[in-house]
Amino acid sequence: MESKKLPVVVVGAGIVGVTTALVLQRTGKYQVAVVAKNTSVDESSLTDNEGWASPFAGANWHAYAGEDEYHAQEMEYTTWRELRKLADMYPESHIKKTTCLEFTTAEKYYEPWFIRKLANSKYLAREQVPFGCDIGIQFDTVILNAPKYLHWVTQQYLESGGKIYQVKLDSLGEAIKYSPTGSGVIHITPIVVNCTGLGSLYLQDVKDTKMHPVRGQVTLVNAPMVKQTISDTPAWKYIIPRGDGTVILGGTYQANNWSTKVDPNTTEEVLRETVKMCPLLVDETTPTTPDNWEERLEKLRKRIIKINVGFRPAREGGTRIELGTVPNPNDSDKNEGIVVVHNYGHGGYGYQSSWGYAFEALKLTNSAANKIFNAHSKL
Repeated sequence: MESKKLPVVVVGAGIVGVTTALVLQRTGKYQVAVVAKNTSVDESSLTDNEGWASPFAGANWHAYAGEDEYHAQEMEYTTWRELRKLADMYPESHIKKTTCLEFTTAEKYYEPWFIRKLANSKYLAREQVPFGCDIGIQFDTVILNAPKYLHWVTQQYLESGGKIYQVKLDSLGEAIKYSPTGSGVIHITPIVVNCTGLGSLYLQDVKDTKMHPVRGQVTLVNAPMVKQTISDTPAWKYIIPRGDGTVILGGTYQANNWSTKVDPNTTEEVLRETVKMCPLLVDETTPTTPDNWEERLEKLRKRIIKINVGFRPAREGGTRIELGTVPNPNDSDKNEGIVVVHNYGHGGYGYQSSWGYAFEALKLTNSAANKIFNAHSKL
């Protein structure tokens, strides 16, 4: 006889939320519902919504875990492996294998933890490094067309039997109203998985004051010759092709800045620094030099498609990935709390750590589910 599934509600439909929902749904042990204010199946959420970071990301895989942040390194490396595998299995996923070129100065350089782990990693010859930088490295990575990949993951989740409710919640406790039901689902209070990002700052039963925005401003340009992702990490400048001829140029990392307005000075700085790193942005193959810099900058200005502002959901102390509880609004005696799996606060590394943290959330959900199944079997 087929065993019944445990209900789970995932709150949040950004890349962390839908990846986590997909991983849970595919186990066959859980029936999952996603509840979110913004979703990739809603066109308006993908066009004009500065408060939602996922559709406006670059995105690529570039690790940001520190040298001694071993758990974060594991999450990123797990995601690198998964994305590379998905790129081969699902061409329609909008994941493409490529290489990353990273440049920096000798003064600011330290060898990243992943340089010895990723395939085909190497140091570049001096003549391959743009002026103003001293060191260049190359490694295998992936690029993702963020809005299309987000939509693809969401569709994978829906096709696996999940549901989405587009609703704004004031508390995590409200999520249980959207608990999956049916003959194959155990009729009990669901486990709630919190993937709300900055929303955890406002949810009445969470109010995580460690959460804060990190403002990012990026420019989308038409540059079909660019195939590699390129970055100057200390300067926070990067070039990320989306695989369709368009390229994201960034960026900024402005903590606690809530401004949704485009800063023209930032745009100009980004254009100036990125065309220096990558002359292919304007279909040139010779290095950008002080003599041709202004001419190329003017060409790049004419290639602008759109400028986006978004807020990375950063958290003091790093990502929150743990079990917890919140009050059950249906329990007047306040004796029964709702089991919560927290998975939020990924800052600017949501895409490049999403699968690692989704698998980690699955482990926590399994742990909570075992206790619930044991208690239920004794009734």
